[in-house]
Amino acid sequence: MATDLSTRTQPLTYADALHLMRRATLHPTHDGAMALVGKSPSDAVRDLLDRGTDPVLPAWASMAPDPNITFSDAARRWPEIQLWWADKLATEPSVRERMVLFWHNHFTSDYITVYYGQFSIRQNALQRSYALGDFAEFSKKMIGDPAMLIFLNGNLSVKGNPNENFAREWFELFSLGIGNYTENDIVEASRAFTGWRISGLNGTYTSQLSDLGAKTIFGQTGSWTYEDVVRITLAQPACARYLATKLLRTFVQYYPTDDDVTALAAEITAKNFVIKPVLQTLLSSELFLDQRVRGALIKAPADLVIGLATSLSYNAMQRDLLISSMAKLNQELFYPPTVEGWKGHHAWITSSTFPSRQRFGENLVNGKATDGTQIEDTTGKAITPDLVALVKKLCVTPNDPVAVVDALTTYLLSVPITSEQRVVLKEILLQSRPDYEWTIDAAFAPTYLRLFMQAVVRMPEFQLM
Repeated sequence: MATDLSTRTQPLTYADALHLMRRATLHPTHDGAMALVGKSPSDAVRDLLDRGTDPVLPAWASMAPDPNITFSDAARRWPEIQLWWADKLATEPSVRERMVLFWHNHFTSDYITVYYGQFSIRQNALQRSYALGDFAEFSKKMIGDPAMLIFLNGNLSVKGNPNENFAREWFELFSLGIGNYTENDIVEASRAFTGWRISGLNGTYTSQLSDLGAKTIFGQTGSWTYEDVVRITLAQPACARYLATKLLRTFVQYYPTDDDVTALAAEITAKNFVIKPVLQTLLSSELFLDQRVRGALIKAPADLVIGLATSLSYNAMQRDLLISSMAKLNQELFYPPTVEGWKGHHAWITSSTFPSRQRFGENLVNGKATDGTQIEDTTGKAITPDLVALVKKLCVTPNDPVAVVDALTTYLLSVPITSEQRVVLKEILLQSRPDYEWTIDAAFAPTYLRLFMQAVVRMPEFQLM
């Protein structure tokens, strides 16, 4: 498939709109897709890119951390910040929030190492501020971010005794990738990254603590500071390619072609590493909308859990259930497994997580949590999906069982079903009844729809997007 980043001009179909909502947001809902149907891809993407509000930080996030706080008291903040972010993820269908999750997995830190809830939640707010912004400026802010300074020991790095942790990860994981720098580049860059300390809620740079001597990085010699390291790094061709690869793996396909990477890297360079116009180009492109890349990604737990919940109008589902369900599937907010973050794609599916993913879907369709308890909303009220109402919304002819099968599978699956699958799924929907006995208002319809939906979410195809 040749790389084509040209903008598609044809208006979005319903399937196109669902594809865009699945990939660009965590909310592949019928109403969200219908709001985009008939729009040009450019206009639809612009709409999603322009969405997004800043959540209100808890009052304690503005208070300087107590250095004498006990571990148990510090630990109480962690569930609170998870609930705070989960609420945002569950209620905002925007590219911006998708990119906050992207950057959380790029510039990683974990709440156990960081320890202070103020720093973790403020790092999340920083990632939201720059989610679609200038990668160069974002990188400079992350270098002095208190959570990052703690996580990679930048607050311990001084002239004469530089700590190499951040410099190593800056090149390997944050900007270039393995093989595109030398050990000497790490040593010299670590000198430039000295001079940071944490004061109250902020990282502060003190030139007196920084090594301002001559350094040679990528063959360039000068009295480089941390800002110079960012500038020199972004000028390396490998930087745009590294970022392009990560964006393609998030939005298009996990194994992009070299041509795909080259084309998107050129776009990143042309847009001066500002992310919003890059995504405007990518998400409205022929490459992104091509039928052949649909189903090419495996859903992360966030996509599986929040995506299905919002698809079934569970937007008000209690947030701790969202968090615990994701954590059981190996994606716990504010706790990526290593500095590499979650590797994603095939790593999400294991012999233990696949059946757990299936059970989550089955139980959610049934209005139950994985432990069998009734799902409740944020006020404690029991909630169950109204599958009859959903079918009436999705399907023009809800009394036609074939139309119901097609409508629900189009809604829930990223790839079309085969004719053989259609036959089997219709048999599951009808439960041995003849076609003419099916009506959407029949007393048996809610039960049959539940069994049908559970069969769909058990399908391997449901794990794709």
